[in-house]
Amino acid sequence: MEWDLTSFVVRSHYRKKVLLELYKPQRPSQIAQSSDFRLTHVTRALRELKQKKLVICLNPNDTFGRFYELTQKGKNVVQNVRNLGKQ
Repeated sequence: MEWDLTSFVVRSHYRKKVLLELYKPQRPSQIAQSSDFRLTHVTRALRELKQKKLVICLNPNDTFGRFYELTQKGKNVVQNVRNLGKQ
């Protein structure tokens, strides 16, 4: 299990919401709009999640319009977060 990473995610409302929003590949602006967060908060959360290898950028060479998706490790953490919510 990825409990250390799950703990890292749930300690931040932004990281948690951004991770849960990535049920499909999305751009930061899409996540910001659907979560009602400022774009700066979304990009910071994505950077932190990427450092922990929970998300990857699908087109890192592009300056604008980057798409992000969950890694397998990120999917495992999402499952943990969802299971915690069921308790």
